[in-house]
Amino acid sequence: MLDATFPKVTVDGLSVRLTGNQILKDISLTVDPHEFVCIIGTSGGGKTTLLRAVAGLLPASSGCVRLDGEEIVAPTPRIAMVFQQFGLFPWKTVRANVEYGLRVQRRTDESGRVDRLLEIMNLAQVAGRYPHQLSGGMKQRVGIARALSVEPELLLLDEPFSAVDAITRELLRNEVLQLWERNTEMTGMLITHDIDEAILMADRIVVIAGPPGQVAMQVPVPFPRPRTPREVRTHESYPELRDQLWTALRDKATHDLERT
Repeated sequence: MLDATFPKVTVDGLSVRLTGNQILKDISLTVDPHEFVCIIGTSGGGKTTLLRAVAGLLPASSGCVRLDGEEIVAPTPRIAMVFQQFGLFPWKTVRANVEYGLRVQRRTDESGRVDRLLEIMNLAQVAGRYPHQLSGGMKQRVGIARALSVEPELLLLDEPFSAVDAITRELLRNEVLQLWERNTEMTGMLITHDIDEAILMADRIVVIAGPPGQVAMQVPVPFPRPRTPREVRTHESYPELRDQLWTALRDKATHDLERT
């Protein structure tokens, strides 16, 4: 049995090379059980590569990623990932897309989890439709419900709200946070370009600078949960925290421009 003192996720000296280019360089960080970590950084810094490596979708050129102390060398049903561009199967209905992970794992839905997720995500009324019949917000809800249907220990989200309008984005954020808060066995990692989104959702924010991607800063978020955007923005610590993160991103972007 694994030692309960292990972090949920350990990224230990991780480097990744793709087609001869170094994308990540010597990244080390940990994520505690039921912690929600947001990763921000400038475009091309390797954030998505980091998340895919954590998911077991990309091999490390050096270093490793561990889940509860065990090295991740391939995708595992203990981890689920939500992609930016939905990743739905166009020939499957909403319900069939949500059930997909369970079927792959040859698990039955005796508890009615799929039905509950369809209700929570406001998808029950469109369960028989196909992706081309859905709005962008509905498609992303399906992607999130599909990831949650397998009850993952680790939920990875790669800019899942960036392709929807502002109102839908806020609704989806709230739904994801509420589901995460209810499930104390679930740990979350979210990539976003939005500083305010990171502050709203995270227990801790990791700034990745690159290329090649490296950890430039890690900052705890001091605001109590549950949070609302208004409560966050009116908190006395908000201006300093936001300025700290903005300055780190701006300095990195300025440095990149000076190199080109």
